[in-house]
Amino acid sequence: MKSPITETQRRGGVASVAALKACGVSRGAIRGAIDRGELRRIRNGWVCTMDAPAEVILAASLGGRVGCISAARHLGLWVWDHDPRLHLARPQHAGRTYGEGEGVVEHWQSAAWRVRDSVVESVHELTRQVLLCRPREEALVVIDSALNQRKLTGSGLARIVRALPPRFASVLDAVDAASESGLETLCRVRLSNLGPGIRSQIPIAGVGRVDLLIGDRLSIEADGRPWHDGATAFHADRSRDLALSRLGYHVIRLGYDHVIEGWPRVEVTIRALISRGEHRWSTAHRRHGLDS
Repeated sequence: MKSPITETQRRGGVASVAALKACGVSRGAIRGAIDRGELRRIRNGWVCTMDAPAEVILAASLGGRVGCISAARHLGLWVWDHDPRLHLARPQHAGRTYGEGEGVVEHWQSAAWRVRDSVVESVHELTRQVLLCRPREEALVVIDSALNQRKLTGSGLARIVRALPPRFASVLDAVDAASESGLETLCRVRLSNLGPGIRSQIPIAGVGRVDLLIGDRLSIEADGRPWHDGATAFHADRSRDLALSRLGYHVIRLGYDHVIEGWPRVEVTIRALISRGEHRWSTAHRRHGLDS
């Protein structure tokens, strides 16, 4: 006999009684788990484990799923922490609304419960919701992350975009699966209109990959907090900068706050560098063989 605890955990910590019974869990086993304090009733026909995430419990209690940007965060995609509200997805033909709580954004046209019984939207569904709900660059951050983590394919994204209004068609040319962080995506998207080509995750012999390369030699390194804090990471980053400088590259290292809070100053600086041609190999660089 299947365990009600295991089956509920497999669904993210929240499950409908109907879904548990359909997979072979008996009503008696569910009732016993509730009596022992291993499961808790959320509302009629729904239970959760004692350690289920709060936003998943709230979504189920309101009769929906964790959706859009909230689902992206829950599934480990890079999210610009800009909207703390719960984005709640409801099945299109939901028979009952349990009330919108404060700080909740509702989305309709989610998959029916009989199609998908998880209380967190799939990457396919959340991608559609993010495109329709969030500003363009926020949506691109999520999509780049999903592509990079291989939770979404290029063909899958194309199917989503084809089902949306024509204004979303340009998304297919704007995304980049090579982007390894939302900061890289934001920098790339914001700098894409400056003229010189900008490329992601470019390998440099003797150094490794640089986050972004503008033109020939202007390297942008976007340092997200989790991976660049601490003395060891600080030293490694500066060692890379030294190696790039020795090879003739101009390095700009940006932190989280530069990209999120101080972008105008960053863009003015990069525009000035490009206007002086510092993104291209000069005659002097070529004379020293730095462009090879």
